[in-house]
This record gives sequence, structure tokens and C-alpha cells, in this order.
Amino acid sequence: MVIDQENNLKMTVMKNQTRNDNIVTNKKCCILFSILCIALNVSGEIKNGYEIELFNMQESLKNLTRIIKEKKDILPSTRRTIESKIELLISNITCYELTENLLSRFKIIAPDLYNEIDTIKDSKGRKVNVFVKFIPTDATEVKAWGITYMRQVENDEHAYLSEYGELTVSVKIWIVNNSLLVLAHELGHVKYQVPYLAHYFKYYKKNYFGMRNEPNNIGHNPNDPSGKSANLYEKLFRREYAHFSRSNEKIESPIALVEKIKKNLSSHKMFL
Repeated sequence: MVIDQENNLKMTVMKNQTRNDNIVTNKKCCILFSILCIALNVSGEIKNGYEIELFNMQESLKNLTRIIKEKKDILPSTRRTIESKIELLISNITCYELTENLLSRFKIIAPDLYNEIDTIKDSKGRKVNVFVKFIPTDATEVKAWGITYMRQVENDEHAYLSEYGELTVSVKIWIVNNSLLVLAHELGHVKYQVPYLAHYFKYYKKNYFGMRNEPNNIGHNPNDPSGKSANLYEKLFRREYAHFSRSNEKIESPIALVEKIKKNLSSHKMFL
């Protein structure tokens, strides 16, 4: 679990050619933004962090594979560039599919733990969305199996903030053999931090100031309430996993699963 101290989100808006168009567009944006905020507050849950990018990734993959397939006269350098982009898209879509799969498995193995986070609220009773991404091990600067980014809304110390917006949490898990156990640990952090954000932020700054060079130790000193919650969730998931394993087939490892998904996507990319 690490903290992100950049508390200001930068928003961009498209500029139209005329002032009247700007006014109309801004009004529409305000309405849509309000509807979105209401929807997020009503439908707080665990979400696949790749989902909002999925449509654009799929469309880009279709377009690029069509170019490779239909245009035989493109320059070799251009072809290599396109193929590199295709591989990146396949990798990201693979991570989406993997995240869907692993979240479903977690819910089946430990439904009570899953539902606690799926319905979590902050100290003001507002539902909070928890966005989860399973990522390659080289995709984060912080070298930790799991990361929960802790941030506050600028004018509301009780409101969680992430790159997904207000009242959202961002969790990233490395794709390793024990990814589900790591997820349980990080969701334990979320379980404590969301309802006690203002209090825990003060505790965090008091106890971990100056430790940013040792991110794996942050959140895990013996008296840290968030760390205790994370360790408890990990323990409970181990127990649920052991119970599940006694009556079900062995679960395929995330590393093996990601390779299977990627291979399937690669073999069908020309037909998307």
C-alpha cells in the first residue's frame, strides 16, 4: 500500500469553434458529469480497472489488424510500428480478461470478503468504487506485489480519490502465482482505509513520513490498523481457499492463465 500525494486532478475539455457551441457543450457536460457522479455513488462496487478502456482498445486492435491484413504496400518500418502497437493492445486486453477471471474466482472462493468490499461505504455513508487491475510485474515504479493508492479529495478529507475520480480506490496487483492472495491483502487495506480515511491519513503521515524509499514497509508496522486489516483479510482468504480446494479442482495459476489468454487473442487477432 502506498500513498500518492498529488491531490489535484487535471480535467480537460474540448474547445468548439464558437462561443455558443462552448456554452451548449459545457451545459451538456455538466449534466452528464452530474449523472455520472450520482451513478457512481449509487452503484459502488468492485470493478475491472481496464473496463473503461476496453472498447477503445478493441476498436484500435480491429483497425490496426485490418491495416496489416489489407495494405500490402506499407513500409517495413511502418509495419513494425503497427505490429508493436498490436502486441501492446493484445497485452492490455489480456490483462482485462485476466482481471475479469480472477475477480470472478475471488468472489466464488471468498464471497463474504468480496461482498464486504463490493458494498463498502466511507464515513459519510457514500458508496465507493474499487477499481482493480492485474498488471505485469514491470508495470509499476513501486516494486511491490500489490499497491493500494491512498489519496483524498482536496476539500473532503473523508472522500477517497484515485485516477478514476472521486469516491474511487485504485488497486493494482502483480500477475504472480499468488495474485489472489495479494488481492485479499490489498482489499484488507481498502476495508479499513475507506471508512477511516481522514483518521488514517493523519496516522500515516505521522508514522511513515520520509519512508517513501521503502514502499514495501509502508502500511505494515505492527500497530498499523490498515496493515492489521490487510493481514486479517489475507488470513481469512487462505482459510477460504483451503476449504474451496478440498472440494474443487486445482485452480490454474494466473501466470499460466495469462499466457493462455494472450495466445488465444494473438491467434484470432486477424479476425477481430
